[in-house]
Amino acid sequence: MPENPMIERVQSLLHRFGLHLGRHRYTLEGARDAMLHSEVDLVIDVGAHVGEYGSSLRAAGYRGKILSFEPIAEHFEQLQARAGGDNAWRCLNRAGGARTETATINVSANEGHSSSLLEMTPTHEQAAPGSHRARTQSIEVISVDEALAEQSAQPHDAYLKADTQGYEHEVLAGASEALPRCRAVELELSLTPIYEGQLLLGEMIELMRSKGFRPTHLEPEFVDPQSGELLCVNGLFQPAARIGAANA
Repeated sequence: MPENPMIERVQSLLHRFGLHLGRHRYTLEGARDAMLHSEVDLVIDVGAHVGEYGSSLRAAGYRGKILSFEPIAEHFEQLQARAGGDNAWRCLNRAGGARTETATINVSANEGHSSSLLEMTPTHEQAAPGSHRARTQSIEVISVDEALAEQSAQPHDAYLKADTQGYEHEVLAGASEALPRCRAVELELSLTPIYEGQLLLGEMIELMRSKGFRPTHLEPEFVDPQSGELLCVNGLFQPAARIGAANA
């Protein structure tokens, strides 16, 4: 996510003319940008942290609606500040999950980037020193479906992004009504367990297939710097019916 204001302005200008700096239309980012500029009326941003993802969408020229979920209090304050003045960007101080409930989240020491409702495994801690649990916090959880109803948001073509540190399958469990309206779903996927109880890459692909989505892009995200082992990828899934129609 570009943090430099000058970079953001340059990228926004390039996007106005359909140009992409350092990216290709067949990358995950390129595919996302193409959809956001022509087909999406709401981005559902689950696991927003302090708003990096939403800001990157705005820098890329997306001006549609964003609904961001962030449960950790101090991160939510920064998220709200970043979204301030943007009437199309709403923020919820909740985690995304399968149902409405109160839960305890493990807040990581690396500025919360590895915070999760699941316990971290030694594999993660060894690959990212300083990512250990610093404390816990009581939070509120809500399903995507319940949040959309609460916000009176009924998108025609949504884009769901879930970066929830191993909790993505629970987010999907709470989005059964929203998924049929999703043009695409972007997920963080693990090749090896880095959080206790998470579903791994193959299991998540099969889960998404059962919901009518096929993987179209997989890109490296988290590599163990010592061993070089790829631990996580970012995956983009699109409705199988739409892919089939496009290829017909």
